[in-house]
Amino acid sequence: MEKLVTYRGKRIRLYTRNLTRNWGLVLSVPFFLGLVAYHYFVTYAFFKVNHDLKQWTIYVQPVLITLLFILLSIIFAWYVIKSSRLRDGFFMRRYKMQMLALYMFSTNMVNKKVIKTEGGSKEKVSFTKAYYRHKKSIDTFTFQTGTQFHNQVIGIGKTLGEMYIADLVNIKWEMGFISYDFLTDSIGKRLNFDEVAINDGKISLMKGVEWDFEGLPHMIITGGTGGGKTYFIYSLIRVFAQIGRVRIADPKKSDLSAFEDFRAFKGLVFDEKDDIIKLFEDMVKLMDQRYLYMRKQPNYTIGKNYRFYGMKPEFIILDELAAYVTTLKDFREQDLFWDAVRLLVLKARQAGIFLIFATQRPDTTTLPGSLRDNMLCKVSTGVLTDQGYDMTFPNSKNKTFINKEGIKGRGYIDVGTGVPIEFYSPFVPSNFDFIGYFKNMKKMPFTDVSNVEITPEAKKVLEEVYNSVEEGEEFFRETQKSKVLKEHEDKKEKNMEKLMSDARVSYKKSISTNPEPY
Repeated sequence: MEKLVTYRGKRIRLYTRNLTRNWGLVLSVPFFLGLVAYHYFVTYAFFKVNHDLKQWTIYVQPVLITLLFILLSIIFAWYVIKSSRLRDGFFMRRYKMQMLALYMFSTNMVNKKVIKTEGGSKEKVSFTKAYYRHKKSIDTFTFQTGTQFHNQVIGIGKTLGEMYIADLVNIKWEMGFISYDFLTDSIGKRLNFDEVAINDGKISLMKGVEWDFEGLPHMIITGGTGGGKTYFIYSLIRVFAQIGRVRIADPKKSDLSAFEDFRAFKGLVFDEKDDIIKLFEDMVKLMDQRYLYMRKQPNYTIGKNYRFYGMKPEFIILDELAAYVTTLKDFREQDLFWDAVRLLVLKARQAGIFLIFATQRPDTTTLPGSLRDNMLCKVSTGVLTDQGYDMTFPNSKNKTFINKEGIKGRGYIDVGTGVPIEFYSPFVPSNFDFIGYFKNMKKMPFTDVSNVEITPEAKKVLEEVYNSVEEGEEFFRETQKSKVLKEHEDKKEKNMEKLMSDARVSYKKSISTNPEPY
């Protein structure tokens, strides 16, 4: 761990300002040495034999060479420092330390001591103990507790998150110290379009970020025009179509409605108001058939989901939800649509039917709060207002959301655990041919349950099934949420154990004793 350098208070601002300049001079040293060698072996040797020093032309080459070396040294230093900052390297870490030093000084988190001298007295200023460490995309800031700054350091996490535009992922209390872990370099974890993959009911959306759509089902995507929402949906369609059947509803008849022209999506794209209502009603019927199909299997086991019986999943993607809701003019249409959606959101998980809704406006007039809370994976792309973030992530009032202009697909994601983190949707090259890709896509796999009849006797069976589902669904989701959180903690502990073992230190032993920052 690197201790924050302690400066005299009056010099902090000056040092922060001159950090780049000072290191720029250091990086320029090889060029200056090369320039000295050139002038000694070339310019000096030439002037030694040429006694007519009044001719101005003999100075042109040395001057041009000198200017060239100076220019190259400036470009080289600028490039090294700039690239290091972009890669979250050495210079970015130094810059973060300077930012914290300046913040601590400006908020008076310093120790002051008056020292008597022969000429009178002077004030000595030093920082309270503060430490910084960077390991594999995690920035850790550690502060001493139990001092006069105790209340400040135990509430500094939110401020640091705003300063560094980073996600606070862990707070660790130790005797005498508190540590804040921040996830950095999220853009370095971005996947390419063709790298998104599904395995055992989980989809990898970013390196280290998985959505367990079977355990924490249904997704709501929010974002304005030009934020990358459509490209993100394309990525989901590509990977979902490999394992199941995808139905698309595009009430605005925009980009997604073009999928009707592709062979794999024939009859699975809907853009008329009544057709979309019928789509959701048909999906409720399909849910009934799938539950009956599972119930009839000889290996039927209570609590097992569709994959246990070898069934393929079904996905419904509805784009521009807000625009569609405004077209539902009378109460009959609204009731038909929302009743179907409600049944699917609350009961369809075990049958392998999953909903993905995309909208620009995530307010309760677009999606009722009770349904939004049960669509567990929440994603934002592009720029949102504070109100937009509050509605997308309603349980994260203390989280600071920061917009970054000009980065398509950048936003936040909560995979269902209640902890939003910075997110970059899969990267799509500008020259990628979507039409060619989806036009040549193979027919999507699905489980045919069309021969399952919903008779009066079958309806009685469904009542028993749904009663069981309703009783256990909430408990299952909470259990699954805890399970995913524990998996994240286990992964983090394994990573820490590996890092510490590389340094020949026992992680478990280090957290069981009273640690001293190092």
